[in-house]
Amino acid sequence: MLTQVEKLLSGRALTRRSIIILFTLIMGWIDLATGYEYSFSVFYLIPVSVAVWYDNTKVTVLSILGATCMWLYADFSSGHQYTQTLAPYWNAFVRLAFFSVVAILLFKVRGSLIAMTKMAMRDSLTALSNSRAFQMQYDDIRRNSHKSSHGFAVGVIDLDGFKKINDSLGHSKGDDVLVAFAEILKKATRSTDIVARMGGDEFIVILKRTDAKGAEEYSARLRRAFNESGLKEQSGVDFSMGIILFDHLPEDLDDATHAADMLMYKAKALGKSQTTIQIA
Repeated sequence: MLTQVEKLLSGRALTRRSIIILFTLIMGWIDLATGYEYSFSVFYLIPVSVAVWYDNTKVTVLSILGATCMWLYADFSSGHQYTQTLAPYWNAFVRLAFFSVVAILLFKVRGSLIAMTKMAMRDSLTALSNSRAFQMQYDDIRRNSHKSSHGFAVGVIDLDGFKKINDSLGHSKGDDVLVAFAEILKKATRSTDIVARMGGDEFIVILKRTDAKGAEEYSARLRRAFNESGLKEQSGVDFSMGIILFDHLPEDLDDATHAADMLMYKAKALGKSQTTIQIA
């Protein structure tokens, strides 16, 4: 039930905003029907909270103003008598301030959760996606792969000679090499594709809308970016890569990565510093 509500609110903006308006009107009707002796102000926070969590600042501001105006209308229409002319407007202002403060706090909580989620999905050293994020991205791409008539490629990349860097120069130098190579990967990879660090000196990519020619072009582009960076001359490392091509991605990520892994090890066996490409 909660999952269905989440999908509904996270879906089309028109549907979500219609729900916000409808709920505000319903709360106003209940507020009016029960009379001024019963306070329903806190329940106006429900549509306001939905606007904060699932929509933008403009919609949130309009939701707060709408909730305040609806409360004021219900209060006036209920026959509530005040001894001071400005009293209802003051009460409306207090509710406006209350809704605004809660909205600001929710915005901060939401922002913190988003930031924490992003941190949890990033490799702390290279800022690439980590294995957990890559799994989620893979699943999303696979679920939508039936919509595409183009193929996909999964590539596994392993640094050659990296262990010597760690052993002879220390882990700090090794980390510098990983960061530098991650930047090369980002430069060579299209923004629509996915690149991640799976751990150690192993990286992985998903190339969308890619055939054998596209995989060869990517391999050449990455090799060119690597050579131009001067990283090999500075550190002595190189890389080997295996790329496996699919019409449709396998359901299990491990099946895809295992196939690409085998091709990467084949490239190493052929003398390293190479790329092996194969159609599944």
